[in-house]
Amino acid sequence: MIKTVTHRFGVETAWITEMAGAMGGTVDGNFTLVPEIHTGTRYTLSINEDITVLLADATYHQDVLFKLRNTENDFAGIFFNLTEGESVHIIDDISRSVGRWDYNLAIVDSQLDLDYLIKAGSKSYNISIFIKKKMLSVYLERAGILEDVRSRIFDGQQNTIIHYDQMSSNSWHIINEFRQLTPGGVTYDLFLSSTVYYLLSDYLSFLLSREIIIGKIESGDVFRILASQATLVKHLNDAFPGISELAADALMSETKYKTLYKKITGFTPHAFFMQNKLELGKELLACKQYTVAEIAFKLSFTTASHFTELFKNQFGMLPKVYVNSL
Repeated sequence: MIKTVTHRFGVETAWITEMAGAMGGTVDGNFTLVPEIHTGTRYTLSINEDITVLLADATYHQDVLFKLRNTENDFAGIFFNLTEGESVHIIDDISRSVGRWDYNLAIVDSQLDLDYLIKAGSKSYNISIFIKKKMLSVYLERAGILEDVRSRIFDGQQNTIIHYDQMSSNSWHIINEFRQLTPGGVTYDLFLSSTVYYLLSDYLSFLLSREIIIGKIESGDVFRILASQATLVKHLNDAFPGISELAADALMSETKYKTLYKKITGFTPHAFFMQNKLELGKELLACKQYTVAEIAFKLSFTTASHFTELFKNQFGMLPKVYVNSL
């Protein structure tokens, strides 16, 4: 039976006691204790007036559906998720697997409703950073982003912040180093604060390397984009269907479709499709049941050499070299 927990987050910390109560737990200093749901650590720290962090390192005893329903829209949540097990984010009834081997980095605007389902037996490890949008704007100003662009990024009437991706290897390394510390130790808060600042710096560096896309996400847009993404994944054996067909299926103009797709996923539709097609090709190679030519044909590449070229560009080695390395 699924335990449903409706709660809110925020930079201000009144939500901690509320969430503990909704989970049937208690608050002890920085720790939230919820033994009926999970064993492990749930630790919250106010870094400063603009940043709060929630660290969860726990094994779940039952299925839990967290229904995030914020009451403030002045912040964003940046979620670093190294969970091992079954866990998904759900927005507009569309599920997206998150965790160590899936999308392990997400930034979600506080004005968006988000459900998070985690299954019993999953080993959760999350660092969730809640940061005021005004502080993000300050960081972008220091990075040279023009005031006009910043004002539109953080104007809730013009723009909604949402993005899913893979965290950088630097962030992965710093989190794994931090995991060696014992929660609540004398220097723990200092190291946690330092880790949060590092992760923010690394994320913002990543953000500035990407095109900043301005655009308001209306109700249903996330649903249609994620549904389109799911459709592409189901048809990796086929040729790319084309933007016109994808946009029509999503009930959008081609321009709106391409803009929202990149805003939400971080990729163009074609780049996402090809990356996943090549990942599938890599899995098929690992099975050692098919030749390179057979895989190229199976995945609808024009030629085996075309598949080989794209595989090398993606993974830094030829398909045959990869097979021999297994």
